[in-house]
Amino acid sequence: MLLIKQFYMKEYGVIKKTLVLAVAAVVSGPALAGHDDQNLVIQINSGLPQVENTLQSETSAVQASPTTDGGQLLKSLSGVSGIRMGGRSIDPIIRGQSQNQLNILLDGAYIHGGCPNRMDPPTSYTSVDSYDSVTVIKGNRTVVYGGGGSGGTVLFERQWPELNEDGYSAELSSSFHGNGNRYELGADLAAGNDDGYIRVIGHKTEGDNYEDGNGTEIRSSFESLSKSLLAGYRLTDNTTIEASYEQQEEDDVLFAGAGMDSPYADSDTARLKLTHEFEQGALQMMEFEVYKSDVKHNMDNYSLRPAGAMQMQAPSTSDTEGMRLIFDAHMVDIDWTFGADIQNNSRDAELQNAAGTALRILWAGAEIDQTGVFAEGEKTLSQDDIVKAGLRYDRVKAEATRRDETAGGVPGFMTMSSDAIWQTAGAPAGAGEQRTEHNVGGFVSWTHRLNEQYSVESTVSRSVRTADATERYMARTTMMSDWIGNPLLEPEKHHQLEVSLQGNHEAMSWSASSWYNRVDDYILRQTINTGKNQDVYSNVDAELYGAELELAYQLNSNWSLGNSLVWTVGNNLDDDNALSRIAPLELTTSLDYQRDRLQAGIEMKLVDTQNDICLSGAANCGGQDVRKTPGYGLVNLHVQYEYENGLNLVAGIDNLTDKAYTVHESRGDVTSGESFQVTEPGRSAWFRISKSF
Repeated sequence: MLLIKQFYMKEYGVIKKTLVLAVAAVVSGPALAGHDDQNLVIQINSGLPQVENTLQSETSAVQASPTTDGGQLLKSLSGVSGIRMGGRSIDPIIRGQSQNQLNILLDGAYIHGGCPNRMDPPTSYTSVDSYDSVTVIKGNRTVVYGGGGSGGTVLFERQWPELNEDGYSAELSSSFHGNGNRYELGADLAAGNDDGYIRVIGHKTEGDNYEDGNGTEIRSSFESLSKSLLAGYRLTDNTTIEASYEQQEEDDVLFAGAGMDSPYADSDTARLKLTHEFEQGALQMMEFEVYKSDVKHNMDNYSLRPAGAMQMQAPSTSDTEGMRLIFDAHMVDIDWTFGADIQNNSRDAELQNAAGTALRILWAGAEIDQTGVFAEGEKTLSQDDIVKAGLRYDRVKAEATRRDETAGGVPGFMTMSSDAIWQTAGAPAGAGEQRTEHNVGGFVSWTHRLNEQYSVESTVSRSVRTADATERYMARTTMMSDWIGNPLLEPEKHHQLEVSLQGNHEAMSWSASSWYNRVDDYILRQTINTGKNQDVYSNVDAELYGAELELAYQLNSNWSLGNSLVWTVGNNLDDDNALSRIAPLELTTSLDYQRDRLQAGIEMKLVDTQNDICLSGAANCGGQDVRKTPGYGLVNLHVQYEYENGLNLVAGIDNLTDKAYTVHESRGDVTSGESFQVTEPGRSAWFRISKSF
């Protein structure tokens, strides 16, 4: 589909010909030069991925072992990191940017989590192998998928199912992960004909607490159940309609890196998509999508852990609805994509005691409405030159509708409104009233083929990221600490330049990219001291820059070698401190073997120490870093065999040397009273089995 095939974007796609239990494997297969879609596409044939069709000649390492959610899958990609608080709900980071600096769409729908503390980022509501493709676009290279997205765009997508000659397809799968006794059962069933289909997908996952490399048990158990019903019908030869309804239920989720756990986190998502292909004229395709996602979440400090002196809970909701109208066209020798989209998000959250009495209103009826129009075009200037450009305008309206509503009036909590709490952090009275932003962004890219072996690509872009509900409207104050939003925050303005050189020579392909991002009004979370620790938000000027190197070498017909090197730096230009949660230098090397139906490989990852930090706490610069994080090295193994009858067996060992380590960006374990990060799992043996029919 032309809407998805964005030429010369640096994409990672995971396209499943037959659904498997987990989207992938630790493979950096050979990048084969091609000029079909000029995209990096990882194709999965019932298991480990192979890389093909790439002008950029990049490679990618994708996690082999079964993943708990979309965030863990993304975290295994080169240049993508993640914040861990427990065994699930990894919050992804791309090029030092996270949260709504990333546009994450689940089959065309936005799902904004219900937890102010990010226990449920959008990727936590993904059962990975219920999707047919996952695409990661680094940086600002498209204006089609919403405003912001300065760090990148992630698309989890489903396609019209491929049915066998009997009119059905089926995939059953099961896996077991030894560290934490995590198991998963999955089924994907579809039936229909050329005129339409019905598809049912279900996944059940449970896991106990895992152990880190020191043998310490980490609070990380969870239960997850995903149910999806999809249907499509071909109205005419050129027109199709598809609808889906999906439920994701998370129960009894433990978080070592938070002061509370989550008894439940549930989402309900409905989607409708109409697609029409034009037979004549400049217009080629129209796509109209509508969606609605409702999230209910709760966290508390007593039902899943020993209760303390003050038992508290925080029930919350996040409801999002939106629509998108997109046209593809070809006019004046330019391929166009243009349209409009609307996204409305409403969030409510309260801090309550165990009896349900409101102590504070955390999200005071936060309403953020965005309406955008966009257009981008691509023109082939010659056999060696392609130019692409896009422009986008968004009108954003934000308001806290419950800003004057009071809560408290019990011992330890005086009666206060959210508006009064914001004033304690310096905001004027009435700061939560409706505000309107007019945000303009866009990009221009030029790709030039130097010769048959080398090409260079350069991109200049501007993207504007509006503040989210927590940054604007959080209003938590207690005797011990405060966490207060800033309703007057200006949106972030990201101005980026990226240059990349790609090469392909016989058995070797590679790419080298460097990028610089100057951010005006960067939204900084900082801990200050006003007699107690107080987390507040302000606008500063900042910069982010880095480099990425990808290389693949086909040693012979059976063996291939892959390498990736990623480096990122972030600085607060107002006070010359480092930005928090910036990943250190990382090198990944993989050696893979493939012969007939057998595949096997080893991945080695080396991560440097991270000394450029902004430590948390009022005695330091008030950042979100926990410590200077030591470096580490990891070794992962996998093997797979695919039988002719559709049976697929995959097994492996993650963290072979049982290394005790933490990802620098991960959250601190505040429940212990000490300041250290949530450690990653130790040695983990695993297997999965799937059968397609």
